[in-house]
Amino acid sequence: MSRFSQLMQKGQRKVNYRQRQGRLLMTLSDEQHKAIARLIQQWLDDSTDQPAASSADKKRHR
Repeated sequence: MSRFSQLMQKGQRKVNYRQRQGRLLMTLSDEQHKAIARLIQQWLDDSTDQPAASSADKKRHR
């Protein structure tokens, strides 16, 4: 067994890890990644809809 696996098992004992809790955390994590991906996609879609401001426009708004 690798040293990393030993450390993980030791940590799981300290926090009273249960398989059911692990599945719940993985599910929540997966949902967060999907939500973040949707948000990034929305930003990308919004940025392609609007033309980029020229450097002159940026200076004027300061």
